[in-house]
Amino acid sequence: MVDLMTQAQFATRRGVGKSAVSNWKKAGLLVFAEGADGRPMVDVGRSEARLNAKLDPMRGRPATAAETAPALPLDGDTDDGSPLQQRNLARVRAEVAEEDLVGKRMKNAEAARELVPAIEAERRLGHLGRMARERVQAELRARAERLAAEREPRAIMALLDEATDKAFAALASAIAGGALDDEDEEETAEAA
Repeated sequence: MVDLMTQAQFATRRGVGKSAVSNWKKAGLLVFAEGADGRPMVDVGRSEARLNAKLDPMRGRPATAAETAPALPLDGDTDDGSPLQQRNLARVRAEVAEEDLVGKRMKNAEAARELVPAIEAERRLGHLGRMARERVQAELRARAERLAAEREPRAIMALLDEATDKAFAALASAIAGGALDDEDEEETAEAA
């Protein structure tokens, strides 16, 4: 005997909202049969079997294509597989090659001493922030009298923009000139 229910009853049975059942219906995960009154009803047994096979039990949603993809052949397998398996295999190989490439780049950067410990990067960023603040303050102090005398808001904004641009241009040239590297060498000498 086939057990038939309305969509609302099936939602209650599964412990989900009506919208979840509607989503399952749109996704083709429900099996319908004609009820005694001629209306389509959910075939509980077949629908639950289909849902249990297709739903991710942790999320309650249909599994993604990657999760339901057939297993990839191992290196020893001679089966060419379906086009889907071949695409999946190609994708996995591309990911492995990319990971390998990133690993090699990291090793090269480490060997070239382009990488620094996180604590060192934080210290340098803190120093860079202090330098930026000091340069902007110096430029604003240099323009303080002009700013105090100016009454036009647009002229004040233009003076502030000019001061900021000049401060950051000076900061960029100091960094390019090795200002951060010079301070690192001074701190290293002081520590020794």
